[in-house]
Amino acid sequence: MSTHPSPGGSALRRPTDDGVLESASPGTATRIPSIVALRNFLAPFSRKRNAYALLLLSVDIAMFAAGQWLAVTALNGWARLVGVVLTWSAIVRLFIIGHDACHQALTNNRILNEVTGRIAFLVSLTPYSLWRAGHNVVHHGFNNLRGRDFVWEPKEVDEYLALPKWRRALERIYRSALGPALYYFVEIWWRHLFFPNRQQIATPRLEFRLDCWLAAVAASTWAAAIYVYIHAVGRPFFTTWLIACLVPFVLWNWTVGLVVYLHHTDPDLPWYAEKREWRRHSAQVSATAHVVVPSILGAWMHHIMEHPAHHLNSTIPLYNLKAAQRHLREIGASFKSTPLTPAHYLRCVRICKLYDYRSNSWVPFPA
Repeated sequence: MSTHPSPGGSALRRPTDDGVLESASPGTATRIPSIVALRNFLAPFSRKRNAYALLLLSVDIAMFAAGQWLAVTALNGWARLVGVVLTWSAIVRLFIIGHDACHQALTNNRILNEVTGRIAFLVSLTPYSLWRAGHNVVHHGFNNLRGRDFVWEPKEVDEYLALPKWRRALERIYRSALGPALYYFVEIWWRHLFFPNRQQIATPRLEFRLDCWLAAVAASTWAAAIYVYIHAVGRPFFTTWLIACLVPFVLWNWTVGLVVYLHHTDPDLPWYAEKREWRRHSAQVSATAHVVVPSILGAWMHHIMEHPAHHLNSTIPLYNLKAAQRHLREIGASFKSTPLTPAHYLRCVRICKLYDYRSNSWVPFPA
């Protein structure tokens, strides 16, 4: 099986018995810390600051409330646009806070994490326990491993050709530049999070059902609150609901779909069919990209793009991720690092269609 290039053109490293990684390229003597050692190096960044975490939660809830007030009550179009942007931003930021709570990374108290996580997930209509099961166990445990990590898992040519025509067309849409919003909504939120069927959840739990109902109640309450106000002032409900609720939710789906896509989909990032090969190539770091964004955008997204550090040690809170990622590079970890530009994204979209797991390479859709 071929090796895959890492940043700078060097081959990916493989683990040795003495706790380091050595280069997989013949004739080289580069030695860097192993996955276990890297996690240990990052351990100091796992320190929690409960008061700061709760402050972040409060600020983002206030942002959501301000956005909704403008989007629902304002008569000026520009003010309503600001309301949409604030609402969208708050949903993104609150989801990332909930994501940290799911990892027990937000605070040092398990119950506090469970409560704050469910609160933070309300506005993205995300069932907490189902996200925790799919993300923490499936994705973090087996990212980029076929048959285990279902998120943006690429299909083989034969698998694609066996699909009905409508499903092949849908796959082409998913892998297009505008596909991430639809992909996340259908393949992750609808199929795996919002009242998933037994085909998606092998072992249903009461906790799963209760969290699904919590998300459903949040959606209903959101719409009902808009209706009560609009009815009182005698304005059309549907237009206001569209602007204040549906548009931010669509933008949220696009944002999270794009972020998840960029973290593990790249012409230089491999997918694996065999667990042995996945382990040998230390895929938890080698198949995870650091997509470099401007500082202001990184702060807006609570530093979720510092992804290799998060994948190595998911107990690091979002407010320590930037420093952890910087330290990871300083100690010699090897991972894909690419600035986020339109050209980079369009290159990913153009190349990353289907996957040949025998040659470990991306292939185009059949003509």
